[in-house]
Amino acid sequence: MIIDAKTVVITFSIIGVAMYLGLGAIRSFALSIAQENHDANLAIDQSEEARRVKRERDADNAASIAFAKVEPLLPASALPQSSNSISATDEETPSNNTTI
Repeated sequence: MIIDAKTVVITFSIIGVAMYLGLGAIRSFALSIAQENHDANLAIDQSEEARRVKRERDADNAASIAFAKVEPLLPASALPQSSNSISATDEETPSNNTTI
């Protein structure tokens, strides 16, 4: 085998091209794994969110059913007031208008 400058340059060029192509393939493979992992994490997050919303909805329904059972037993003063009385209290507060 002849070792001269031309052979060394050709060898380094072949090694460089092979490393470039190999690293490109590895990078592409790592990107596809990362994208699949991201999609899996999104699916897990969506299923957890759906479960949380369902539990919240069930809890709200249970609370409204429980209140409906207890509401007839409450005296009239303990019941929540309607929105008309809230707007009436807003009208009674003085406005913050200042004149010069």
